[in-house]
Amino acid sequence: MHHITINNGHNNCDIYILGTAHVSEDSIKEVEETIKEIDPDLIAVELDSDRFFALINGENGKDPKDINIWEILKSGDIGLFLLHTILASFQREIGEKFNIKPGSEMKKAIELAKLYKKPLYLIDRPIDITLKRALSSMSLKEKLKLLCQLFEDDDSISKLDKRSIKEIVDNAEELVEILKDLSPSLYKVFVDERDRYMAKNIFDTSIGREKIVVVVGAGHVKGIIDYLKKLERGEIEIDLNELMEVKRGRNYLKIVFSMVLIGIILYGIYSISSNPEVLKKFTIDWILINGTLSALGVVLARGKLPSVISAFLVAPITSLIPVIGAGYIVGLVELKCRGITQEDIQQLLRCDKLKELMNNNLMRVLMVAALSSLGSAIGTFYFIPKFLGL
Repeated sequence: MHHITINNGHNNCDIYILGTAHVSEDSIKEVEETIKEIDPDLIAVELDSDRFFALINGENGKDPKDINIWEILKSGDIGLFLLHTILASFQREIGEKFNIKPGSEMKKAIELAKLYKKPLYLIDRPIDITLKRALSSMSLKEKLKLLCQLFEDDDSISKLDKRSIKEIVDNAEELVEILKDLSPSLYKVFVDERDRYMAKNIFDTSIGREKIVVVVGAGHVKGIIDYLKKLERGEIEIDLNELMEVKRGRNYLKIVFSMVLIGIILYGIYSISSNPEVLKKFTIDWILINGTLSALGVVLARGKLPSVISAFLVAPITSLIPVIGAGYIVGLVELKCRGITQEDIQQLLRCDKLKELMNNNLMRVLMVAALSSLGSAIGTFYFIPKFLGL
């Protein structure tokens, strides 16, 4: 536990920050002992309203009836849904190994707040905002690296034990630095931005309080303390609205990009139109490369044969249409072939192992849609220099 005293401009407040592991029995005990010992005026937890209600209701946060696969495919939010589902499954898999539900230490803090009649404050940013900002900030290289790791047969979870979990908590700062080196954009969104968001909420709610207990993941402790001190000294200002912004107008940008791409292609066709043989070869290459890469994405996702064929046929065409992606059409074909039921959706939300998750019928549909689009995009980018005559 870390203790600092801050002056918020109105009064001094003692902040007790407890860094936890979300799947650790020791963390549950520490939360209980700390709250009993400190007897705080308020308990703050690393949750947003959606995760709070999911935790107290004992659910995974989504009702299977609320999941509209057609809408997910149509909206293009496939990556967001996949990332959300994979992260939840990863936590459940670790939790199952230690027979502890993820977030049990947060639930214990909630129960104690109710028992001792203490105000409870949710200080974290909504998870959907964090995931959207993460996806928009990641480079193509980072996304591909993350995607490749999903298909790796990694048994690192099976090697975890209580000692290694404790070491993760004790060396959280080092692990955060490793993440910073591996993926600066993910570090910025998942760690630094949330440190700022939570520090600002803690600072503001400390007005009129004498003692606050804060329960957060161990990796956030140092960052929160640093930002609290900077806020106290007036060195920085933190705008929560700015940290909640998600880039909008993506559809417009996609349309503009597609129109530019069409312009490049038309220019390329015009420049070789006087030579029918070259034009014919160019067209065949466009169809073969774009279609093959999209179909390859379906194969990697272990899609059905009709989906492979449809990817090959539609990718060269949809690459030129701004409002329809290859993933949308191919995803619908895969959806039709697999005949997704409510049971598949329920199973997806309750998968406790990543291998189990990747074999889920609905997950296959989403992966087929995502990888067919990715393959088509790679093929399109490959041809841009050729159309420009470079």
